[in-house]
Amino acid sequence: MRVVKVLNNSLVLALDKYGAETILMGKGIGFHKAIGYEFSKDEVEKVFVLKDRSISKSIIRLASEIDSVYFEIAKTVIDYAIEKYSMKLLDHIYLSLTDHIAFAVKRFKEEIIVPNFYTMEMRKFNPNEYDVGIFAVKHIYKTLNLQLPQDEAGNIAFHFINAQIDHPYNEKNRLINRVTDDILNIVRYYFKIIYDEESVCYTRYVTHVRLFAQRLASNQLLPEESSAMLYSQISTACGKEFLCVNKIALYIKETFNVDLSNQESMYLALHIHRILEQGVV
Repeated sequence: MRVVKVLNNSLVLALDKYGAETILMGKGIGFHKAIGYEFSKDEVEKVFVLKDRSISKSIIRLASEIDSVYFEIAKTVIDYAIEKYSMKLLDHIYLSLTDHIAFAVKRFKEEIIVPNFYTMEMRKFNPNEYDVGIFAVKHIYKTLNLQLPQDEAGNIAFHFINAQIDHPYNEKNRLINRVTDDILNIVRYYFKIIYDEESVCYTRYVTHVRLFAQRLASNQLLPEESSAMLYSQISTACGKEFLCVNKIALYIKETFNVDLSNQESMYLALHIHRILEQGVV
């Protein structure tokens, strides 16, 4: 396989022997590689064939925004899950986990903590995925010398639950997809926006909405936010977003007879704020 473009130290755009474009992944695979360099098979750890254009384009865009170390961390964690638990994972986890880890580190450095209130339940009902999350937190510390909170293991575990081809959670995928699409449409029509569905920003946004839909489908919505001051500050700063969240809460109530907690409302508002702030058209 011949190098066409070096995306970062961990990702390379290449042509295979048939002339088809591929993305090659491997630790240090792009370091000091010139255009035209021919890779041997043992130099490549993961190949993404560009027939799945949505994943490949998102990986290319993410590579331009995120340090290659996060791709390497995600690859190590995914390899651990596959080798220890024989998990059959969809390719999108390479994108979603890399983005999640980079964003988690950014939040940690900014002293923003996102708690996971279902850590105990996850340890009991999803021990394999939770162990992968624990491994990820330890590996992040080893690699970046940053000690993320233990709750982050649960947040990472959710990605492995969601990405497994044969996981029982996939029985709920139809409902999760429906809720995700409905919420995206509510936001779209409320703000009269057009999503750039090929942007990394959009991919992040959809990931967060899907995680909310997954919690809804699993009857595990976040509880009420105990800090009235935090909720008040965010609701004031994101006033227009909260008005849209009220529409989402009404849809959830009418469709599922479930009330949104103020914490779920707060996080939805923050994610909507992010997509509006970074631009969607």
